[in-house]
Amino acid sequence: MIRLPVEPLTAEAFAPYGRVVERPSRSEDAAGPGWRWWAETAYLAGDGRQFGVGYLDLWPADGTFDWAERHLRTQEAVFATSADLLVYVAPADHPEEPARLPGPDRFRVFRVPPGSGVVMDRAVWHGAPLAESPTRALVLILEGTGRHDVTMVRFPGGPLGIGEEG
Repeated sequence: MIRLPVEPLTAEAFAPYGRVVERPSRSEDAAGPGWRWWAETAYLAGDGRQFGVGYLDLWPADGTFDWAERHLRTQEAVFATSADLLVYVAPADHPEEPARLPGPDRFRVFRVPPGSGVVMDRAVWHGAPLAESPTRALVLILEGTGRHDVTMVRFPGGPLGIGEEG
């Protein structure tokens, strides 16, 4: 089994797949007693459909994954709430062949800390985030994506593992 190391989430490392959403380093747009606000820290491009907010309840599993999906017309955002998430992604190569899965060496795994998230570009391969401890995640995705804009592929060579070789 191929094992993928978990990488720290940085804007530069995640740039080929989309954008990182975290507390901005710039000054806030507004503030008051007990709060600070940064407007429009990231955008998800739409196509006229509404955005839906999905809720994921996550717990530790076996540290492997054997599938990936992608959305050719839709971006997807995933936000960690109370604990780290492990998000796996691969490049949006070959959109003209929706089911053409990249090789296992093209996948990367990023640690998304609580209060941060990622916005994945269209056609980026990904799957449900993995958890190292019980947690939750919020997902923003356009209405109907799971019915009308999803290509899911199981890995023909079996699962990929997360973490260093043991």
